Amino acid sequence: MNYALLQELIGHLANYEAQRSPLQRKDMEGFVAYLNQQVFAKSSDPELKFENGETVEVLISQLVAFLYRYAKGYIKKALDSAHLITIDDFSYLAGIWQTGGCTKTEIIDMNIHEKTTGMEVIKRLLNNGLIEQTDDPKDRRSKRLLITGKGMGVLFGTFEEMRKASLIISGTLNEAEKMQLLHLLQKLHFFHKPLFLNERETGLDGLLAIVEAAK
Repeated sequence: MNYALLQELIGHLANYEAQRSPLQRKDMEGFVAYLNQQVFAKSSDPELKFENGETVEVLISQLVAFLYRYAKGYIKKALDSAHLITIDDFSYLAGIWQTGGCTKTEIIDMNIHEKTTGMEVIKRLLNNGLIEQTDDPKDRRSKRLLITGKGMGVLFGTFEEMRKASLIISGTLNEAEKMQLLHLLQKLHFFHKPLFLNERETGLDGLLAIVEAAK
């Protein structure tokens, strides 16, 4: 048994009990959150330390934004050779292909876009001949989007470069860490998507109340 590690853990637990405020959780999850904060605060990157009253939630928001920017840069490199498509074009093409065809509303919601943004992407794909639209047999008032042969050629031509980009985005995470991160990101996605679809007019106070009620 690694007694040095056990002693260090006991020391953290003692500090947690001594510093705990009435607002902190009084269970294992609260201690793990505290322990993560203490370990994370030792990061070699001074911009990511807990300073000036920053909370875990603030740093999560910051790091999610950073990761999006990193990923966006790598994906842009992967799509450079395609010329015709942007990151949004790729995700729309991939979604339309994977579903075997869908409505405009379905593909826009799938990509978590506002309607105006999504319609711009769809229009661009139509103008470039990458997708086509037909009457929806289930609803004549709606249009169904299908990928064209040209669109499939462009989409399939990006897969290998996109695979490289995804490996870079995953960085040095091992398989267990990747599965843990995937689980947490999916948990956040499943929580936020209904808010995006059904609470678009709700203010921050109302959204925060939904978060608190769901805990």
